[in-house]
Amino acid sequence: MTSRAAPPGSGAAAVDGAAVEHAAVFAGTDAGLCGPVVPRITAGAEGGRRVTVAVGDRVRAALRARLPGHVLARVDFADRAAYYDAPGRTVGALHRLAVEARGAGALFVGEPDPPPVVHTGRGPDRAHLEREQWRRMEAALDQALAGDRLTVLCLHDTSALDAAALRDGREAHPLLLVCAGMRANPAYRAPTGGDGGGTAAPGPPAEPVLSLDIRPDLPSVREEAAGLAEEAGLPAERRADLVVAVNELAANVLEHGAGKGTVSLWREGGRLVCEVMDGSAELDDPLVGFRPADGLGGRGYGLWITRQVCDFLEVLPGPDGTRMRAHFRI
Repeated sequence: MTSRAAPPGSGAAAVDGAAVEHAAVFAGTDAGLCGPVVPRITAGAEGGRRVTVAVGDRVRAALRARLPGHVLARVDFADRAAYYDAPGRTVGALHRLAVEARGAGALFVGEPDPPPVVHTGRGPDRAHLEREQWRRMEAALDQALAGDRLTVLCLHDTSALDAAALRDGREAHPLLLVCAGMRANPAYRAPTGGDGGGTAAPGPPAEPVLSLDIRPDLPSVREEAAGLAEEAGLPAERRADLVVAVNELAANVLEHGAGKGTVSLWREGGRLVCEVMDGSAELDDPLVGFRPADGLGGRGYGLWITRQVCDFLEVLPGPDGTRMRAHFRI
């Protein structure tokens, strides 16, 4: 689901016909969820668009029952988990759908699956950290993929989601889709700055912290990082991902940042956190690492790759520099 490899848009622009539409549907019944999207799926399939549907079993059955046979034959019903595995990989997968669809464009109908709240003992903001990362990704999606011809329709079952998940959904989508059509979402909250909201980044917990210095000899940095990941208990199948993340983030520090820094690893809430500290505090772009980096170099490329291989990435600018924290589920 990884994608290797624009000017910001807005909800108002999408209403006026910009390339990317990103809308939410909120309803507590199958009829309410399917009603607004069935005409969109039908028009997309008949118009030659690439149509992908990645929803839960109940909504999938409801859509199949409502779509005509000739439309069903043109719709790809995909595995929901494949598109809701990690925020960065979701952006990569959607970008790839649009690229592969070429001129006709792509239509994606999904049903976001909120991750569980992880109580780490470090405050409510850390417990909801992964959910906030998903919200930030969704809120930035139309801007990050502004160069793609793509419509993303996200279905939210109000009868099944908790209040926090519904609030996040309402704040993350610039558009709402109702049976009468698209309209701007007054609750939309655009992403701003780094993940810390201007506050100092919390330090590592009181558990053992493993660390190494960033140096120009990146092969030795990668080798040492792999050893620390094993020592910290990261499963073998994820160590290569961590090494890639360390390589990309360390290269950014050396080439575009302060030129020196540290890598630190610790366990927190069922995840291994890999922090790369950069003495430069210039990374305050809310879209950093989310813009597709097809054929591009520079700092955005390394952070794009990092978001593809980790489960989510925090970017925390502060007075002492920028802390980039890649999280890996254990």
